[in-house]
Amino acid sequence: MVFAALYFFGLKSGVGANTLSLFFKMIRIDTHIGVSVSALQSQLNQMETLLPKFQVLCEKQIKEKPHKIIAGLDETFFGDFIILVLMDLRSGYLLLEDVSDDRCFDTWYEKTTPRLESLGLEVSHVISDRARALIKMAVTGFKCESGADVFHAQQDVSRWLGARLGKRLSKALKELESAKKKEKKAVKKVQGFQFFNDKAKRINAEKMLEKAQKTQDDYHENLQGISEEVHPFSLHDNSINGAKEIEERLENRAQTFTRIAQSNGIKDSRKVMRKFRNQFQPLAVSVTFWWLLVWESLHDLETNKDTAQWLTSHLLPVIYWHHKMKQTKNPKTKKKYCKAWEQASAKIKAHPFSRTLSVSDMGRWLTWAENMVRQFHRSSSAVEGRNGCLSQMYHNGRGLSPKRLKALTVIHNYGIKREDGTTAATRLFDIEFPDLFSWLLDEMGELPLPRKGRSRVVSNPLELLGVPS
Repeated sequence: MVFAALYFFGLKSGVGANTLSLFFKMIRIDTHIGVSVSALQSQLNQMETLLPKFQVLCEKQIKEKPHKIIAGLDETFFGDFIILVLMDLRSGYLLLEDVSDDRCFDTWYEKTTPRLESLGLEVSHVISDRARALIKMAVTGFKCESGADVFHAQQDVSRWLGARLGKRLSKALKELESAKKKEKKAVKKVQGFQFFNDKAKRINAEKMLEKAQKTQDDYHENLQGISEEVHPFSLHDNSINGAKEIEERLENRAQTFTRIAQSNGIKDSRKVMRKFRNQFQPLAVSVTFWWLLVWESLHDLETNKDTAQWLTSHLLPVIYWHHKMKQTKNPKTKKKYCKAWEQASAKIKAHPFSRTLSVSDMGRWLTWAENMVRQFHRSSSAVEGRNGCLSQMYHNGRGLSPKRLKALTVIHNYGIKREDGTTAATRLFDIEFPDLFSWLLDEMGELPLPRKGRSRVVSNPLELLGVPS
């Protein structure tokens, strides 16, 4: 129980030894084991030392066979130092999480190349923001395409338009409330001209609010539309999306943003739309890369033309939209994905080829399709989530030492499990590794015994009265 509390609260959640010591004393176990602040800190330090050794032992078990991965790259800033993060997006395995003084290309290359070579990994595609060092790392370092992150593309537009449109909507609401109050006062005072004047102001305020609300809705619809366009299938008719179609639809979104800005007198002083348009090709390349993976896989499986056409046009859309429907938490988006999934399901049931497959063949192709769908990535949100977790721990006031960071990396890779019970390491290397906490228990040894403190002496001032002068 003590080791579990230290592991879960002390390491994973960043709770200090002071608080843990008070907790153990509160549940009355300080009479059986040593739970002083210094004793607990010593145990935590021992855990931090042991955890990286566990990862080294596990990585020695990996068979030397090449793995191709889709990587997410990002940097996180913590005061006077930077953390460089490299993650395999499909499995969530952190390949690099290291403290650095800078984030230039040379630093990235020196840290990532030996790490990937030691594990036999090859990066076939990269998703990142548009930082120059990260783009260069993909193109020059990994020799692959650099895909843009959907989240950052939306964030750029949101920072430009979102706050300004929100202020206009808030202002319109306040003006309507003010006009209604003035109109009520005019009615009570029975002032004819003033009443009609205030009524006109109220009607005008309602029109302004309606316009601001419509603009806001239009903006939100198109902001979400950026994400909706970057799919391998059309959300409307499940047709296959190519790079050209995606870029054309993103251009329509860009034109809508420009029209909204112009109609509301919002200037694009920071050239946000130019930056957004420069990301069209990197956003579309993630879809293009995925389709290359699909066709390469079908070629390796030596599928005939009819089977390949059924798989790409009928089976994959069903599995893809079902996966996205379960993944998203946005109610409006979930509804759209559900509609696309229902359309794809009806289409595959009506196709005559579906009825010719045996149960075993259908099961085999379902497994293949699910595997392919999991390899589609258009966002580095998993890396952003990891950065947010580290940031929260750092800003809670405990700081983040390089030793603690290494321990947290191991816990992420081998200690955190998804709903299916798999860890990131198992998903990447397809090997069952020992249980991290069980291994840690065996290595930690015995708990320290409580110290026998000296009996407390309480001075009594009355005892001095009997002393002769």
